Amino acid sequence: MNAPFNLKELERKAFRSFYQDGIWDIFFGLMMLAMYVSTIFDNSGNKALKILPMIFLEIFAMFFLIYGKKQITTPRLGNVVFGPKRRRRFVYIFIVNLVALVAGFVLYGANDLLSLNLAQSELIAPLGMGVWIAFLTSVMAYFLDFDRLYIYALIYGSAFAAVLLLDLPILFLVAALLILIPGGVIFFRFLSTTKPVSEE
Repeated sequence: MNAPFNLKELERKAFRSFYQDGIWDIFFGLMMLAMYVSTIFDNSGNKALKILPMIFLEIFAMFFLIYGKKQITTPRLGNVVFGPKRRRRFVYIFIVNLVALVAGFVLYGANDLLSLNLAQSELIAPLGMGVWIAFLTSVMAYFLDFDRLYIYALIYGSAFAAVLLLDLPILFLVAALLILIPGGVIFFRFLSTTKPVSEE
């Protein structure tokens, strides 16, 4: 009677083992870094100059995630085919990502409009956005079964709220480094300790 539970737990452990490479950590760090990059050109007056570097970095983050998993992680940990329920979670993750992306553009990009509409809520608007971003990222952590992402969710939410409250875009960079540095350490430790199966 315990067999289905054991199989489910084994699948969960196999799924979570793919986070020991640090690639997801670096991905989320790069996405936060993209937010900082978008603020560098705030005063340039050129919308394309503000948006394109951010989009480029986000595309690079996606490429690093996909390429890294395929060319770095799979040769070392093997290729695992997960069940339908686990695969459906990736659909949910896509939806959450889409919602988060739209929310980010609407809430952050339309900050002037929010300030106009919520003139009497200068504290509530930034805190509300921070909570929203943290919530969305936490939902992703749940569907990804990625415990460290809950910590990153707090960093994400705190960074957005603090930047809007204090008008200090440099905090996006600080938040990105708080994710990228441990992610980089995990990544290089994985490379040094886990060799491709063919080399063992």
